[in-house]
Amino acid sequence: MFVNIIRSTGSRNIAAIVGSFLATVALTISITLLWPFGNLAEQVLAGGTFFFIFWASVFYWAILAQDGLKAWIRILILLVPALTIDIISLAT
Repeated sequence: MFVNIIRSTGSRNIAAIVGSFLATVALTISITLLWPFGNLAEQVLAGGTFFFIFWASVFYWAILAQDGLKAWIRILILLVPALTIDIISLAT
């Protein structure tokens, strides 16, 4: 039952909309924290500059998956490393 739900088109759409947004936020924070140039305002601007590009790319990458499970796997491939970078950077 759960496998059918996760493989559905609705799950793929949710992964593309919600998952791509979460992954993009995590990637933007990672870029902001790791950007080596300028002060804090320039770092935030650099992270925000790439936000739409990341979101559009991740959205289409997820929506073009064959099913919902593959879409979620694609989102997690980006989300987990970005969250790891965020947590490590913010913890130190």
